[in-house]
Amino acid sequence: MGTTELFLVVIAILAVSLLSGMRIALALTFAGFAGYYLLDGWDVGMSTLGALPISSASKFTLLVIPMFVLLGNAAERANLAEGAYRVLGWLLRSLPGGLAVATLTACACFAAVSGSSIATVISIGNLAITEMRKAGYAMHVAAGVVGAAGTLGVLIPPSVPLVIYGVLTGESIGALLMAGIGPGVVTATVYGISIMIRAKRKPELFGKGAEDVLPLSNRPALLSGAYSLFRIGLLFVIIIGGMYSGFFTAVEASAVGAFVALLMVVIEHLRKPKEMGRSLWNSLSAAVSLNGMVFSLLIGGAIFSSFMVAAGAPQLIADGLTGLPVPAWLIVALLLLVLVPLGMFLDPTSILLIMVPLTYPVITELGINGIWFGLLFVKLIEIGLLTPPLGLNAFVVAGIRKDVELSTAFKGVLWYVRLDIVIVILMFVFPAIVTFIPSQMGLTE
Repeated sequence: MGTTELFLVVIAILAVSLLSGMRIALALTFAGFAGYYLLDGWDVGMSTLGALPISSASKFTLLVIPMFVLLGNAAERANLAEGAYRVLGWLLRSLPGGLAVATLTACACFAAVSGSSIATVISIGNLAITEMRKAGYAMHVAAGVVGAAGTLGVLIPPSVPLVIYGVLTGESIGALLMAGIGPGVVTATVYGISIMIRAKRKPELFGKGAEDVLPLSNRPALLSGAYSLFRIGLLFVIIIGGMYSGFFTAVEASAVGAFVALLMVVIEHLRKPKEMGRSLWNSLSAAVSLNGMVFSLLIGGAIFSSFMVAAGAPQLIADGLTGLPVPAWLIVALLLLVLVPLGMFLDPTSILLIMVPLTYPVITELGINGIWFGLLFVKLIEIGLLTPPLGLNAFVVAGIRKDVELSTAFKGVLWYVRLDIVIVILMFVFPAIVTFIPSQMGLTE
């Protein structure tokens, strides 16, 4: 059986396994083992199953993932998000669509310490939708801004998808995290300006405004919110400032950030020991559960991608695409376009594990900057979080609010997809949006 035929057979096995309802990690493992069996026989397949899970999960750089996951869970239970939202809502209440802009800003702030899109939506979503509905916002507008703003968690560091991309490709994790700041800021800015323009053009969707919902007299909430913003800023300075100054490596910054976030949980519940113990336990247990899922996907992905490399599939794809009489940018654009339909059916981690080993050799063959491609890759995955039928962020928004129908959530978030397309074009045309910060640090050319 030739390489092309073997590749197609294994892809078919993977597709059938996923469609049958098999868990993604098991489907990747099964497809990879089946490929090794067809390529080299039973003994090689079993040997791979015995050795690769340990070697793939024991890389030192992977410590970043459990630390960032713990950081996000601890930040959620330290009540950073709600207080920050309240003070931002008051500060921005006079702008057109002020509460929506406040929701966006609060999500961006929380994303800068959580690294998780879903955690960002869960932490801010319920309160934000409640306040926007009080102010008369249309339900799809309120749900849409929460779901779309939550996607900033996969761009703004600490970002677990960027860490996984770095592990899979060997690119500097520190450079990838710092490169995420530019696209994250651009995304938040484009979203914010577009929300205000929309509020001016269609004020009926944005109600009466926020003055009655967040009055100046509510000073205790404002003081609490300012304290929350300070804590978010402290974590951001520790993580990003530590890496930017060279004081911390990415692994060290993630560990220190997680430790400080746990301290914040302790301080937040210092007067309620039982609540403190419950919050610490929930932070740790949720982190363990999520890390178990992530590492099972990493192991399954390692087995699948190892087979692909052994079969020569990445080189076959690279040779085929680089031999086409078309410019390099068009090949990159085609590779990225494939991610959009995949994002409709697979979660971000699975897309990374399947597609990065196949596409990265093409990028290196073309001489394309791997950091720039990685941020474009993750940005396209972010769009997948908003598009049906999977659209994880829409499902999360509908899940945390009984009064939000799934169709309403999708109606709200799809408005932001067109903005994301514009942002992808900007990143494509102006690579400095991605590369400027890491190049200033000497992390990339």
